[in-house]
Amino acid sequence: MKSLKYLFFFLLGIAVLIGGLGLFAKSSYHIERSIAIDAPKNLVYDQIRLFKNFHDWSPWSKLDTTMILTYSGSDGEVGATYSWKGNDDAGEGKQTIKTLSPDRIELLMEIVKPLEISIPAYFNVTGDAEKTNVTWAIELQLPFPSNVWAMFTDIDNAMGTDYAHGLGFLKRRCESMAHKKYHGYEVAEADIPDTHYLSARKVVPFEEIGPYFAEFMPQLTAVVDTEKLTLVGSPSGLYWTYDKEKKQTDMAVALPIKEAKKQAKDFEMYKIKGGKALVIDYLGDYSMMVDAHLAMEDYMAGNRLRNIPPMIEAYVTDIGSEPDTTKWVTKVIYFVEPMPDTAMVKK
Repeated sequence: MKSLKYLFFFLLGIAVLIGGLGLFAKSSYHIERSIAIDAPKNLVYDQIRLFKNFHDWSPWSKLDTTMILTYSGSDGEVGATYSWKGNDDAGEGKQTIKTLSPDRIELLMEIVKPLEISIPAYFNVTGDAEKTNVTWAIELQLPFPSNVWAMFTDIDNAMGTDYAHGLGFLKRRCESMAHKKYHGYEVAEADIPDTHYLSARKVVPFEEIGPYFAEFMPQLTAVVDTEKLTLVGSPSGLYWTYDKEKKQTDMAVALPIKEAKKQAKDFEMYKIKGGKALVIDYLGDYSMMVDAHLAMEDYMAGNRLRNIPPMIEAYVTDIGSEPDTTKWVTKVIYFVEPMPDTAMVKK
């Protein structure tokens, strides 16, 4: 009985100590992690906002690959929910979208297992069409006696590690989506301004493209010098057709110039209307450029776009001063427009 008495006082002392610590232990924690993502803001925002996307990069989805997922409401809208029920590691709970704004998504995470607790969370999403910064944060309120146990744990590190991992998964997912490659090339979208070209145009057999450039580019350059015209870009090739059966192309050797009203004898002036365009920065010998054009065709097919002729090859590198063909830079430019909906086209 004496030993029981001592045990009673020992446990009472522990309880008093815990109770005392509970009065002073921190109960509120702000935990956040941030990351920079090389991808458009709207792409990143939708990977966060849509719960069906969230599961693909969540740091907890791999804890139980067989967990049961349930969605309700309009995914990505206020009131939508994402519920999960998994093993002991994954636990059980629900997330709900509480508010949405262009730069912020607020949620409520309600965990049922292993600990019953509600945790407000938010994402701050800022950026532009090229880069995005994301901050993932929670406001953690720990009740007694959990706040006492937290005194002996690095809560920020323990929980923040998961959020850092999740943002890392999000970064890899978004950047792989934003920078998908076609035939080994990354296709970028750009807005190209209206441009005037001083040109020599002709239908040329494929094997004569090189000699045609060699013949007329010096003549065009001489006109630019004589007429004191202002170049606004690199020597270019304009291609309206590329007939594989006849092995010929309707093309022009061209120089982009600033002056629209100048008209040189024996040459044509073309105004190429600007707009949405696809651009590939090709590096290498001109004779190996076919894969860049195949990449454009695949990109357009996958995104339901079609080319608006002419296609442009802008030869950035002065090959006269750079003999190494592996360093030759060519900008391949396709102006594009949406493919018409065949269901709306009258037969």
